[in-house]
Amino acid sequence: MKVCSRGGVPVYTDYRENIIVDSSHPILAWKANKDRLRPSWFPRDVQKDFPGGLPKLGSMHSEDALTWNIFRTLQLKNKIQCLTEIFNPGLDIYRVWFWGHDADQESPEIDAEIQDVLNQMEPWGENGAKQQTEPDVILCGKRHVVMVECKLGKPDKKVKAWQRSSRGMRREYADFIEGRRFKLFADSFDYERDGNRFYQLFRNYLLGAAIALRWNTEFSLLVIVNALNSNHEGRSHQDEFNSFRSVLAKPSNTFIITWQQIWEALPKEENLSPLREFMARHPLLGLS
Repeated sequence: MKVCSRGGVPVYTDYRENIIVDSSHPILAWKANKDRLRPSWFPRDVQKDFPGGLPKLGSMHSEDALTWNIFRTLQLKNKIQCLTEIFNPGLDIYRVWFWGHDADQESPEIDAEIQDVLNQMEPWGENGAKQQTEPDVILCGKRHVVMVECKLGKPDKKVKAWQRSSRGMRREYADFIEGRRFKLFADSFDYERDGNRFYQLFRNYLLGAAIALRWNTEFSLLVIVNALNSNHEGRSHQDEFNSFRSVLAKPSNTFIITWQQIWEALPKEENLSPLREFMARHPLLGLS
């Protein structure tokens, strides 16, 4: 069953109806319970029936549902390479994490090693006491880790993308960088200005470097955006991403692609038909 928010967005009351693969996975149950749409965003009759709100995963505009449906399908069908070939040919991906959780583990618990790195990087949120960085997807091969940051948003809209919602940067990130003697950023990098402007990219890049150090691998940052919208200042996502790359010491391990490019790269095979159909009818991608 679907209901509509006050803004007209269709939302499944059972989020699993918005999931085309592995819909009963404990990771999804954890995510559905954690991230919810406010009751006030719905008409009164819906508020009455669902006083606790509804999972964001149930929204047809859900970035997380799109992310899971694509990456989990490709993982289970052994087709992750069709996506990684877009930006870095030859990667040998064999494990996938969603929001810090290993998809191959039937558990709602975050990966213990990732949690340990997060506790060192963001000590104020130790073991989930407060919000810590939650990477959308982590892809892991024998010699490489890819941090994946996903953004969706409506067509023709200006999307806030990667900037922090409030001004200011925590000192702990700078301490973490100094303590590990990372040389990740160029001399032109301004911690307060650029850290705030590229906040989500900054944290994912830093987390990727720390995980790679722990696992003795190389790392990359991949950003996925909607080709139909732009950055909140009207700049293209590519231009804003290039500005982030300009403050990195070695930007060659950073990549940006679009959901539409993923669509084009999907093999026209029978076992991927559910994914192709899901993406084709997605209201924000303009593929139909």
